[in-house]
Amino acid sequence: MYVQTAITVFNKRLNAAQRRDLFYPTVISSASYYSARGSSSGNGSRQESNSYKIRIPAGATIQDGRAYTGREAYKAMDEQAARRHWTLQAGDFILLGAVTTDGPIDEQAAKQLAQDSRTALIVVKDYSDNTIRGSTAVRHWRVGGV
Repeated sequence: MYVQTAITVFNKRLNAAQRRDLFYPTVISSASYYSARGSSSGNGSRQESNSYKIRIPAGATIQDGRAYTGREAYKAMDEQAARRHWTLQAGDFILLGAVTTDGPIDEQAAKQLAQDSRTALIVVKDYSDNTIRGSTAVRHWRVGGV
């Protein structure tokens, strides 16, 4: 079953001064997601996992009217320009629900936000930009994560 909700995308950027990755949040309304639970067994142990498929419509409401840009262009931007854009790339985080923070946060703070809001922190594994073809009603970004 697909569930419609707001999500928060945390884009990963290397902070050269601090020599670590920081995550820049963007709240997106009208996204939908599907979660699936799976399990496997082997060597006498059982492994459980969750996977997520997220769909962000091209007409979704994006925080502060930020524009989508490709990951390479996002990486090349300075910090001020990056705050006016959002992207999708492997290693980003997505939090189910709208979370506002004052600025970039580190990985530990993102995990703490997920724990405090009692929701999943999804790690982006794959994504596709399906906003080029099709009617306005079907254009979207698709994200797969765990």
